[in-house]
Amino acid sequence: MSMSTELTMWADGELRSRYNMSATYLVEPINSKECNVNYAGISAQVNLDTRSCTCRQFDLDHIPCAHAIAACRFYNISYWVVPNHISDKVVLPPKTRRPTGRPRKVRIPSSGEGKRTSRCSRCGQYGHNRKTCKRPIP
Repeated sequence: MSMSTELTMWADGELRSRYNMSATYLVEPINSKECNVNYAGISAQVNLDTRSCTCRQFDLDHIPCAHAIAACRFYNISYWVVPNHISDKVVLPPKTRRPTGRPRKVRIPSSGEGKRTSRCSRCGQYGHNRKTCKRPIP
């Protein structure tokens, strides 16, 4: 599968969903690079120079939040440069080892589950099976 961006599939998917969400946001400009973005009574202030938003999602994962995308749409900014400290990172899968031995076939019961008691098919009582039943054969 080839990707059209420098981002991972997760980041590309997040960016696409945030882009779709930002279509309905209302943008009120403050100055040339700052604006107030409103949606459903919730307000967020976006600064495109410092790449920050009051929702803090933009600051934490370095991917533009829906508010920042709405501001970019308002100011007709069509490109976004991924910061070097993000694009230079090499992400490798975690180092794991398979446990030794044969894999388990029986599931591990949770803490709330008790042991199942066996039921005798001959007499119908619990606690023993047909082979160890002490009742006389009817």
